[in-house]
Amino acid sequence: MNSGDYNCGSQRGQITVGVENRKVRQAYSFCDPAVAPSEMTKPSVFEFATLTDPNEEVRLRDILCQSFRLPTDYWDGYVERIGRANFRILRRAGRLVGGLAIYRMGQWFGGRCLNDAGIAAVGIAPEDRSAGAAAHLMTATLAELYEQGVAMSVLYASTQRLYRRVGYEQAGSRYQYQLPLASIGLNERSVPLHRIDGTEHEAYHEVARARAKVTNGNLERNAAMWERVVTYPYGDKNVYRYLLGAPDRPEGYLFFYQDAKQPGPYHLYVRDMVALSPAAARSLWTFFSDHRAMAETVFWCGPAVEPLLLLPSELMAQVISHERWMLRMVDLRKALRERGYRAGVEGEIHFEVEDDVVPQNNGRFVLTVLDGFGHVRDGGRGDIKAHVRGVSPLFSGFMSPVQLQATGQIEANDQAIAAATSIFAGPPPWMPDMF
Repeated sequence: MNSGDYNCGSQRGQITVGVENRKVRQAYSFCDPAVAPSEMTKPSVFEFATLTDPNEEVRLRDILCQSFRLPTDYWDGYVERIGRANFRILRRAGRLVGGLAIYRMGQWFGGRCLNDAGIAAVGIAPEDRSAGAAAHLMTATLAELYEQGVAMSVLYASTQRLYRRVGYEQAGSRYQYQLPLASIGLNERSVPLHRIDGTEHEAYHEVARARAKVTNGNLERNAAMWERVVTYPYGDKNVYRYLLGAPDRPEGYLFFYQDAKQPGPYHLYVRDMVALSPAAARSLWTFFSDHRAMAETVFWCGPAVEPLLLLPSELMAQVISHERWMLRMVDLRKALRERGYRAGVEGEIHFEVEDDVVPQNNGRFVLTVLDGFGHVRDGGRGDIKAHVRGVSPLFSGFMSPVQLQATGQIEANDQAIAAATSIFAGPPPWMPDMF
């Protein structure tokens, strides 16, 4: 697969990536304090395009490396991994002022994979900020994604204010834990670990999907995302790769590297790990514990409530960082149709949604859930009223309808709250990936 493909098990998705330049001819109706209201009805001074020109690539490289404090020699590998056709740029009066990258991938909700666009490396030149450029860039990107049939978009925000303005909201988490190896106290090796040489990652895909189907929010990684996991893209760290169990029927995998901030004992840093059986989980912890003569601590990323922490003999884990990723419904009706729902749950929700960036999401419609599938038709009573932002944490299961009503994200009557609570209940959404 190339960087524009993803594969959701038996599903296969490919996003068509346009390479023609697109001009943003009309200012958008989001509220940008840097743009006077009188300016919002005037023709836009910004031009949105796909990155194709080598000279503009150098300019974009310099802007993004300055914005994110990256060395310029990091750029070539980054572009190669994502694909040049997946970079978008913004010009002002013919001069490039910023850009972003799009990861074409999938994301799992309710046991099904939806096509998704991960937004990364959103950067505007410092001298061109506070003029609405970033909001124009994001708005134009969302318009293109809708045209391409993308259901959702996900990102990690450096500033929530910008992304909320264009319809993103918190919808899942990523926790980083640390655990002293001496506290594990397990000695089970019933599931062997087999070290895998090379950076090929296809053997791990079905294991990752097995985890994704029973939780919410995990990514269906494309080739670029898998390369980030099985290698260390920021330096010369050696990533160790293992399959758990029989090679033809793996029960998990592990990718990690070793590092020390000073001479002496080192630490284990997990890029990703999966254990699909209790025995595999115990064997995985035993493998970490077997490093304790030379290593002190293992670090990994997991959900807010980490089930693997039921197994060590002592509860000495600490949360050392916590990120919340943001989700945007690009094509809301499509996302509700394609999401999975719990078996045995039936019901319907009457929505009334406001979206000032993707107008196709506006209006009233009814979601009917039956036999694990969602069906959407226009019309209805509008029992749940929300800006499109408020739908994201409801859709993902990150917040309950009661919590969203209490914080003003939705307005609903008691019957609609009860129906939404039943329909969107599920495991808390999370992902181990950062991009």
